[in-house]
Amino acid sequence: MSALALFATQASAQTYSDLGTWSSVQLVKSFGAPFAMARLEHRSFDHVNSTECWFAMAGGGYNFNSWLKGDLSYEFWRIPSAGDMIQHKAVLCLTETLKRDGLSIALREKYELAYNPGAESFSNTLRTRLRGQYKAPESIFTPYLMFEFFSSFDTGKWVRSLHYAGTEISLGRGHSLDFFYMYHLFDKGGLTAACHTLGIGYIFVF
Repeated sequence: MSALALFATQASAQTYSDLGTWSSVQLVKSFGAPFAMARLEHRSFDHVNSTECWFAMAGGGYNFNSWLKGDLSYEFWRIPSAGDMIQHKAVLCLTETLKRDGLSIALREKYELAYNPGAESFSNTLRTRLRGQYKAPESIFTPYLMFEFFSSFDTGKWVRSLHYAGTEISLGRGHSLDFFYMYHLFDKGGLTAACHTLGIGYIFVF
């Protein structure tokens, strides 16, 4: 079954709809080819009335060439919406990017190993993300479309999918904002649920 067919099937089987927000701050320090990174993110749900989760990330990576980079990071998650559950995640990413003029297409494969100390359990997830964006000459805006698909190595099943439309806005050297709308489909007790998400992020690259 194709990703588009699966998306159509999921959308027709929705049983729950919500509105939430994702807010983040991300720092990236370049050392030439190597780089370090850190991120703090908060997510709301229940029509923006409650905290779904928040997480902090720290890691580093390497730009192997002009089109391929990899990174490894640790994430600490606290999830009030799941009984104040704690998760520790080890995350490995590889990103391939093709660029021509102002257009860029990036494919990212992300592997997550998550540990839940409360349940003493591990989970393994593969996330595949495709992003297309365009930077017009002399413009501070870089609009993009993005799709991300999550699948479980443990069950072999679909977990969630994220469908973005947004833009990055340059604020000057190294500083930018990221605004987006995201349609979030996810598994809820064996049925498909949806969340409309509004996002804002601040990014500083130095």
